[in-house]
Amino acid sequence: MKKSVFTMLVVAGVLLVFTAAQVPAFEIVTREMLQEQTVTQTDLIPTVDNFIVLFDTSGSTNEMVPGKDISKIAAAKTLLKERNAWLPELGYNAGLYVYTNNETLMGSFKEIAGMQPYDRNTFAAAIDQLPEKGQGPTMLQAGLHGLRKVLDGLTGKTAVIMFTDGTFTVNRGAKKPLQIAQELAKNNDVCFYLISSADTNTEKALLENVAKINACSRVVPLARFLDNPQYLSGALFTVKTTSYARLVPVTKVVGFVADDILFDYDSATLRSDYHSKLEQLGQFLQTNPDAYVVAAGFADSKGGEEYNLALSERRGD
Repeated sequence: MKKSVFTMLVVAGVLLVFTAAQVPAFEIVTREMLQEQTVTQTDLIPTVDNFIVLFDTSGSTNEMVPGKDISKIAAAKTLLKERNAWLPELGYNAGLYVYTNNETLMGSFKEIAGMQPYDRNTFAAAIDQLPEKGQGPTMLQAGLHGLRKVLDGLTGKTAVIMFTDGTFTVNRGAKKPLQIAQELAKNNDVCFYLISSADTNTEKALLENVAKINACSRVVPLARFLDNPQYLSGALFTVKTTSYARLVPVTKVVGFVADDILFDYDSATLRSDYHSKLEQLGQFLQTNPDAYVVAAGFADSKGGEEYNLALSERRGD
């Protein structure tokens, strides 16, 4: 019997050439390709080596934050809890101290958590020890004076986060808060971040002057801090985002190869036992709409050349 064949090759965007060697009835054709991938890397960079929180516990902190239904001391404690909950552990040393109570000037600075490697859970436990209600006179200079000994034992850059309303009790012979802050900034690599609940122009002016002692110090109103808790992120760390492209190997399906499909002698009607191959082809084309078909029909050498050419074309169609 004259052997008549129809050869089928499906490709996606590329003409595939295959030899006459035997192939499975249905073979997936893949290609290893390089694909460009954009990678975004985010790094948190600490801007200081240490941070110290000075917490005001004077009676004036029981007043309400202007425009807010919360007391100054409750707002300060809430902010500390919220910030601590997501502060990254970047190798800081940290300490929490309170100032201002009914004791003498030198006794108005108290350690809640001394300077130690920052641990979120440890610091959270220290925050929980802070009082819910303030008492006693405001001793701003006591907080700054107690800060001297803490700074003396530190190396590197330090951020001092100080909750204050800008008021202080005058004591004969004692230095004023601004003088103490200027000396601290002169002798230490320190930045003051004053979380201000000041009400009067005099109190606000004092804190603004403290913030002017160097370029990195600043005043952040407590009410604004409540509305924008992301404030002061730059005081402790910065975010560096780097994007770059890289080539990654990927395997893509570019087509499939079906082996010869046979016809009966002198016929362009596909034999029934090859219908399943066409079904496989149809399924592939449905799931790969960008693919296309290259079909070639053949006839044997019996008969005239013109007749066989027409038969081959009918089989390819």
